[in-house]
Amino acid sequence: MSETYDRGSVEDFGRWREFQSGMWAWIFHKFTGWVLVGYLFTHIAVLSTATASDPTVYTDTLHGLENLLVVRVLEVGLLAVAVFHILNGVRLLMVDLGLGLESQDKSFYASLVVTAAITVASVPTFLAGV
Repeated sequence: MSETYDRGSVEDFGRWREFQSGMWAWIFHKFTGWVLVGYLFTHIAVLSTATASDPTVYTDTLHGLENLLVVRVLEVGLLAVAVFHILNGVRLLMVDLGLGLESQDKSFYASLVVTAAITVASVPTFLAGV
């Protein structure tokens, strides 16, 4: 006879405290992957203006976007998303190869710290000239 376990509803956010680093790594990796896919579609939409009949449309579009503070902040966020996704992907590759199985938590936290350091170090570059 099998026993059932009531795991609660999805809306029960109190359950999130039970998540360990592996679950958070999985959630962040999926989230950052979807953000990158969304960015690719947006990027393609902007690049499609380069094929407009007037050659200045593309240049004007890029200059207009570069002058917006919100776009520069989003670029910093994009960097953070991409760096974490890459670092966590490398971490997952190492785990799949059987390397670092005992230190998965530490490697996840290290990827978060390195992502934060790279992102913070890049802020002056992205926000220069605002």
